[in-house]
Amino acid sequence: MLIQLLALLAVTAPALWLLKPHRWRHAGWLAAIAPAVVTGWLLSQLGAVSQGNAVSEQHIWSQALGLALDLRLDGLSLFFGLIIAGMGTAIAVYAGYYFERSSSLGYFYGLLFLFMTSMLGLVWADNLLALFVFWEGTSITSYLLISFKLSDNNALEGARRALVVTGLGALAMLGGFVLLGQMAGTYSISGLLALPASTFTSHALFAPMLGLVLLGAFTKSAQFPFHFWLPGAMAAPTPASAYLHSATMVKAGVYLLARLHPALAENPLWFWALFVVGGLTMLTGALIALRHYDLKAILAYATVSQLGVLVMLLAFDSKLAAVAAVVGTLAHALYKGPLFMVAGIVDHATGTRDIRKLAGLARKLPLLGAAAILAAISMAGLIPAFGFLAKELLLENFFALIESGLSQIGWAGLAATVAAGALAVAYSLTIVWEAFLRRKAELKPAKIEHPPSTLFVLPVLALTLVGAAIPFFLTSIEGTLFAAPVASITAAPAELHLALWHGWTPIFLTSLLAIALGGLIFTLRGKLHKLFASGPQLSGTGVFDGVVEGAYRLAGWSTRTLQGSSFPTQISIPLLAAAGVVIYAFSINLVADLRVDWNALPTFYEVVLPLLAVLATLVIARAQSRLSAIISLGLVGVVVLLIYVFFSAPDLALTQFLVEVLTLVLLVLVFYRIPNHAYPKQPKHRSLKYLLISAAVAVWGFGMALVAAGEPLFPLISDFFLLNSVDAAHGGNVVNVILVDFRGFDTLGEISVMVVAALGGYALLRASRMRPIEPEEDFEEPYDA
Repeated sequence: MLIQLLALLAVTAPALWLLKPHRWRHAGWLAAIAPAVVTGWLLSQLGAVSQGNAVSEQHIWSQALGLALDLRLDGLSLFFGLIIAGMGTAIAVYAGYYFERSSSLGYFYGLLFLFMTSMLGLVWADNLLALFVFWEGTSITSYLLISFKLSDNNALEGARRALVVTGLGALAMLGGFVLLGQMAGTYSISGLLALPASTFTSHALFAPMLGLVLLGAFTKSAQFPFHFWLPGAMAAPTPASAYLHSATMVKAGVYLLARLHPALAENPLWFWALFVVGGLTMLTGALIALRHYDLKAILAYATVSQLGVLVMLLAFDSKLAAVAAVVGTLAHALYKGPLFMVAGIVDHATGTRDIRKLAGLARKLPLLGAAAILAAISMAGLIPAFGFLAKELLLENFFALIESGLSQIGWAGLAATVAAGALAVAYSLTIVWEAFLRRKAELKPAKIEHPPSTLFVLPVLALTLVGAAIPFFLTSIEGTLFAAPVASITAAPAELHLALWHGWTPIFLTSLLAIALGGLIFTLRGKLHKLFASGPQLSGTGVFDGVVEGAYRLAGWSTRTLQGSSFPTQISIPLLAAAGVVIYAFSINLVADLRVDWNALPTFYEVVLPLLAVLATLVIARAQSRLSAIISLGLVGVVVLLIYVFFSAPDLALTQFLVEVLTLVLLVLVFYRIPNHAYPKQPKHRSLKYLLISAAVAVWGFGMALVAAGEPLFPLISDFFLLNSVDAAHGGNVVNVILVDFRGFDTLGEISVMVVAALGGYALLRASRMRPIEPEEDFEEPYDA
C-alpha cells in the first residue's frame, strides 16, 4: 500500500498542473484529497504499528542487478508520515486561496506534490541508497519551490544557497552511507539497526562515517554554521515556507538522526557533536530572531532554534530525551506551520510583513488573530499549550542528568535551555503584541486592502486547534501516537505517562523563570534592536557569498592563466604535468623492474617505421604551408596504423585508419575556412623553451613505452573477459560485450555526457533568443527578509 500511496501523490502532481486549478474558486479542497487519503490510511495504521507490527514492502526493480525499493512503516516513519501528509492536506487547501486565480497555482501544486512524494519516500525508505534518492528529490523540488518567482533575484539567490549547502551535505552523507553499508554488510536500514551497536561504534571507520552522515543531517536541518540558508529560503511562496521550512524538509535531518540513533548513539563522538552543534544552533537562532522585523524572518530563525533543540535532544541515549524530541517535533509543526501561514495571510491582506507597519490585526481579523495568538502561546511555551509540554520535557531531561551525577552537562544544557526559552517568549510576544494587539504602528500603518475569507483562515485555525487540544488528551493518545516513535529511537519498548501539570516542581519554577526573563527581554526589545544595529553584521550568508566569490575568482585566474595564453603554452601545461609524474616515478624507483631485454635486436620495420615518424614530425615543424603540414601529419598516422598491422592488431589498425581519414578531412575543411596569415618568426629563447618541452614530453612517452613493454604491474583483466563473454553475456565479440555488458554503465555514462553536451550546445545556440522573464501582473509576493 505504501508504494500505491506514493504513486497517488506522484500522479496527482502533473494531474493538478494539467487541470489548471486556478480556474476554480475552491481548487484547494480538490488538491487536498490525495494527502487526506494518505493521512487517513496512516491514522488507520496507528493501532497496529503501536503494537510493534511494522508494514514492510519490497518492490523489485531489477532482479539481475539486485535493485529493489524497500519501504517500511514503523513507529518513527508513521509519526513523520502523519506530519508530512497532515500538514500537506492543510497546505493544499491554504495554497488554493493564497494564489487565488494566479495561473501559476497548477505549477505550484505540481512541485508541492512531487516534494511531498519525495518526503514520504524519505521517511518510509528501508534502504540507505533509496533514502538518499528521495533525499535528493526533496532538494531538487525545494529548489524549484524556493525559486518559484523567477523574476525575484532574492528567490533565485536563496534557492541557490539552499541547493549548494544541502547538496554538498548530501554528497558527504552519501559517502557516509557507503561506509555505513560496508561496516554493516548491508544497506538495509532495518538490517543494520538489528546489528549490535558495537558493530559500528568500535569500527575503525566509525569517525569518518559519522562525520559524513552528520554533515548531511546538519546541512539539511540548518544547524550552525549552515543555518544561514534557511532564512534566505523564505523567499519561497508562503505555502512552501510553511510546509518545507517548518514541518517537513528541515526535519529530514532530524529524522535521519533519530533513525540512526540506536546504531550510533553509544559513541561519545555522537553525543558531543549533536550536543554542541544543537546547543549552538538553539541559542544562535533564538538570538538572531530578535534582530528582525519581517514576520517570516523571525519565524525562520525561530525554526532554526527549535531544530537545534531537537538535534541536541537526540544527542542523549535516554528515553526521556527521545520523548522530548518526539513531542517537540509534533508541537513545533503544529505551531510553526500555522504561524507561517498567518504571515502569508497578513502579507496577502496588507502587502507587508514588516511588524513596524502592523497594529491591531486581532480586532480587524479576529479569526486570524485568535489562531496567531494560540500558536504564539505554544511557541513561547506557556501553559497549557502543547509547546509548554515540550519545554517541560526538555527541562526534565536536564534535571534528570543533574540528579544522575552528570551535573556539568545538565547545568550547561539547563542554562542554555532557559536562555533560549526566554528568547522564544520575547520574540513570540513581539509578534503577538506588535502585529495583533497594539493600537498604533511604529511606522506608517499598513491598511487591509484584501481581507482573507473564512475558508482561507480555516486551515490555519484547524492546525492551531489540533495543537491546542492535544495536551488535554494525552492519556488517550500517548500510547498510540508517541510511544511507537520513542521505541524506534531507543530500540526498546516505551511506556509513557505524559501529563500537562506536575505541580510546583523545580521544572515548573524554571519554566516560570524563563517566561519572566522573556518578558523582561520583550520590554527591552527596542534597545536590543539598536544594539544589534550598531554591532558587527557578520553573517553566514556573507561568508557563503565570500567563498563562492572566491571560487569564481580562482576559476577566473586559472582560466586566464591556463587557457588565456597561446596554444603552445596551453598544451605544454598538461604535457609537462604528465612528464613530471613519470620522471618523479622513475626518480624514486617506483617503477624499478622494467623487464626490458636491451640485448634483443629490433626488426627491420621496428627501425624504419619510427624513423619515418620522426622524419614526418620534423617536416611538420618546418613546413611552410598548411597542406604540407597536414600531409606530414597524416604520414605519422599511417606509421601508427602500420605498427598496429605488424603487431597483429587489425581492429586497432582499422580504427586508426578511420580516425586518420576523418581528421584529415576535418583539418582540410577547417583550414580552408581560416585566412592564411603570415605569423612572425619565433624568438630563439621561445624556440629553445619549446624544444625543452618537447624533449621532456619525449622522455615521458619513452618512459611510458618502457613501462608498457614490461611485465604488468597488476594482474590483467583480459582473461576474465575472454572466459566470461559467452557464458555471462552471451556474446562472441569480446569488444562489443565489454562495451554493452561488462562496462555497460561506463557506456551509459559516456552517452549521458554526450547528451548533456548536446543539450548544452543547443542551449548556447538558443541563448541569444532568450529574454528576461516579465513578472506576472496578477500575483505579487513582496520579499524583504
